[in-house]
Amino acid sequence: MEYKFEYTFEYTFKNITVSELENFEKKFHLVLPEDFSKFLLSNNGGKAVNRRFQTEDRTITSSIILFFPLSSEIEENLESNFIKYNESRIVPKDFLPIGLDPANSLICLSLDREQKGKVYFCDMDYFEEDNELRKEFIKPISGNFKEFMDNLFVAK
Repeated sequence: MEYKFEYTFEYTFKNITVSELENFEKKFHLVLPEDFSKFLLSNNGGKAVNRRFQTEDRTITSSIILFFPLSSEIEENLESNFIKYNESRIVPKDFLPIGLDPANSLICLSLDREQKGKVYFCDMDYFEEDNELRKEFIKPISGNFKEFMDNLFVAK
């Protein structure tokens, strides 16, 4: 399936290579969804112009203020956040944190076989209260990454 990522970004990070992407997958024993891999190869994170989103149940509206890059130009990158949130079991073991909202909540991509590619909002406001992120604070946003990107909007 061919995806074109022609979204407008205020800024992005340095381009990455296919081998850098493959090295990340091998290091963490992951297989990224094709649409997200193509996004990383096209944009490698950054700040999109259209950045507002709603959860599927429309109970939360927020913004993705940063898509984490694969490169290590900044501390908030895919690898550091995967280690911080996934390997320390703050988010479900099959989630990859891909971005951040203004309140430091996470936008995550599911890598689970049955839910692969689905995008979720992880409300980190409740993590500090309970010392764990319970399922009721994890809400689906979209069925896949491309759908997530296509549905981002600018607040009016």
